[in-house]
Amino acid sequence: MHVKRLANHRRPLPRRQVVSSVNAIDPQLAPARLLGVTSLAHFLNDGVVFFIPVIGDLLSQDHHVSIAIVTAMLTVFYLASASFGVAVGLLADAIGRRGPMIATGIATLGISLLGFYASLSLTGIPSDALVLVAAFVAGIGSSFYHPLGGSVLQLGFPKSSRGKALGVNGAAGSLGRALYPTLFFVIAAIGISRPATTVVFAVLSLLAATVVAVGLPAGRSAPGARRRAMRKPGLPPPGGSQGAAASKELVPPATAIPGATSSSTSTSLRSLLSRSVLVLMGISFFRSLAFIGIVSWIPIYLTTERHAGLSTGLGWTVTVMYAGGIVGQPLFGLLSDRFDKRVMLALDSLGSAASIWLFLSTAGHGVGALLALAVFGLFTFSGFPLLLSLVADYVPKESSTTGNALVWGVGSTGGQAIGPLAASLLMRGSHAHLGSAFAILGAVAAATVVATPLLQRTVRSGRIALFG
Repeated sequence: MHVKRLANHRRPLPRRQVVSSVNAIDPQLAPARLLGVTSLAHFLNDGVVFFIPVIGDLLSQDHHVSIAIVTAMLTVFYLASASFGVAVGLLADAIGRRGPMIATGIATLGISLLGFYASLSLTGIPSDALVLVAAFVAGIGSSFYHPLGGSVLQLGFPKSSRGKALGVNGAAGSLGRALYPTLFFVIAAIGISRPATTVVFAVLSLLAATVVAVGLPAGRSAPGARRRAMRKPGLPPPGGSQGAAASKELVPPATAIPGATSSSTSTSLRSLLSRSVLVLMGISFFRSLAFIGIVSWIPIYLTTERHAGLSTGLGWTVTVMYAGGIVGQPLFGLLSDRFDKRVMLALDSLGSAASIWLFLSTAGHGVGALLALAVFGLFTFSGFPLLLSLVADYVPKESSTTGNALVWGVGSTGGQAIGPLAASLLMRGSHAHLGSAFAILGAVAAATVVATPLLQRTVRSGRIALFG
């Protein structure tokens, strides 16, 4: 009876206490530290992930590896990432050790770069086999960050600033994408061979993994263990009435958004698959299929069809494309806090499609082409804050990592796995058809807008709802 009275007459906690109660890493870690360390991890993660197409270009140009092997490398990489994402999400929501798991993913990416170094140093069949093994290891490593890092920020920041935090964090990822291709050629130009430069990046990843492990230590108890302790009969929730309030804040009411259920036990995978989550997975899948189908072949397209050459010039061109996300992610993160996220997602898809068509209308790799690629990058690499802000609205907080893994891991990364293969089929065995393949993939991205109104509208102050 006493426990019931405490629960029924709880007082809302100040915002700082509420945020601490859902802190997935350690209740004592400040939001600034969460954002700083996760941003470092995002920088390294995306730097390596989006450097892999450049490795494909190196294999194609320097080692004369066939289109089939490059396609297989990219497909294995993205399939491995998509396949392990949900397992990572379920494990993180069960044990709560998100910080060490992020560090594990970054370290695994570093190990994969050592495998690519070995493959670039060999020739013949052993090299081809090692390329696929390194791609598989890289895929496993890349499956960790986005669901885990997104969950840390979703749990560590209030709704009013969640999109902004995801956007700033996403900008760090875009910075990594932008710098890695240019840094590669700059480092190689000072006397280190191109294959040996991958070792430099591998060492950076291993060092960053150590920093992340120290900066985001494991929480004091797993979320599942904390809930089990709260369910013991005859015992009040930890912290008395304030603990009861915090537990209520941890999981939003099921009536807030249809399909987003919560319970005292861990939410089942099936219960997370509401209409909105399924639609969001589908939109994320086809967007990524189109975007990564383009992005993964852009270096080869610039080298073979725009005659950019395998040099620092290529690195700068790819950097300009990736740099668009440095501006786009904070911008769309801020907009997602203020406007209807579904509208922002639709505009993002249309902007990406229109800008790749604009790029195809230019010639060579001059200023016009660079500007078009920069705009393409601004829209294409801004999905992280939009998609994960919507996930936070559609799933309970206790299952945030699994929800992220479904939309980002299965949806986005699943599309990434098919994208390079789709582009390869569309170009019909010849680099000369890459331009038409990019145009078709742009149309696929634009078509995802049709499904956007099917997403459930969420209620938030300051939002302008334009769909339904």
